[in-house]
Amino acid sequence: MVTRRGRGGGGGPADRYARAAVSPIADTDVVPRIGEPRAPARPVTDDQESRRGAILSAATRLGAVRELDRIGAQEIAADAGVALRTLYRYYPSKHHVFAAVLTEQVSRFRPPPPTDDAVADISALMVAACRNLLRQRHLAHAMITSTQIVRAQANAPDDPTLRELIMATAGVDRPTTEQVRRARLVQQAAFGIMTWTIGGALEPDDALADVETACRLLLAGAF
Repeated sequence: MVTRRGRGGGGGPADRYARAAVSPIADTDVVPRIGEPRAPARPVTDDQESRRGAILSAATRLGAVRELDRIGAQEIAADAGVALRTLYRYYPSKHHVFAAVLTEQVSRFRPPPPTDDAVADISALMVAACRNLLRQRHLAHAMITSTQIVRAQANAPDDPTLRELIMATAGVDRPTTEQVRRARLVQQAAFGIMTWTIGGALEPDDALADVETACRLLLAGAF
């Protein structure tokens, strides 16, 4: 990714993203850990759910104030008050933790009030979600970079959370194959736009305008 900053080796956000993307085992633990291509373990008891929530909350706090490459899984575990082995039981690496933080934020997001225009409603949803994401740039960088690293692994599980939210916003209970494809394209476009933005290649206002335009173009005639 080329940005307007960092061409002279200054180590801007885009440079940090590039290093993380080519070195997915990078972690600041004592022993670097290679993330396994598996979905995070699902809690089955209230105590387990509480520990998982504590891990995500700790990652959110740390990611809001510090760059991703300066946060280790050991620090997340310590901040959450759990053992490192407990963190790894739920998440194979710190990148899986931050990817899960993004999924958690999406699952809790509430779309704007619906109208009679499904395309406009989905566009408003995606713009609002991206605006919310960009409020904390360090955390946004950690979540997006980590999600890309996790998705790049072989057999990485698909997460339907955002797609299901898009369908619910459109009022669609049984989406067609084409509707699923268009929703997937919207996700891909928004994710790419956010990647450019956290790297410094786009200003937030331009990014949100691009997200809205992409939604309207990609969804036209499908909903």
